[in-house]
Amino acid sequence: MALRHIVSWKFAGETREERDAHAARAIAAIEPLRDLVPSVRALSVHRNELFDGANYDVTLIADFDDEAGLAEYASHPDHLPVIDLMKGITTARAASDFTV
Repeated sequence: MALRHIVSWKFAGETREERDAHAARAIAAIEPLRDLVPSVRALSVHRNELFDGANYDVTLIADFDDEAGLAEYASHPDHLPVIDLMKGITTARAASDFTV
């Protein structure tokens, strides 16, 4: 069993191009965490493809052994700048954590 952490963000921006630019920055910042944070067991980031404006723009799916692994990820020094980046380019965030 593992703990799955899913986060989706809506990006600031009036146009799809602006949101695409934010999405590219976010994905480029998040993907390296797969190899930088030891407690990450799996990590993928996906750009929404349908219903632009209605759906969230980017979704992270990450797996950890347990809640302690997620806590390690949340406070890891390589993750903290990503949090700051996301706060500066997003308008909404939704998250869910559950056992798989």
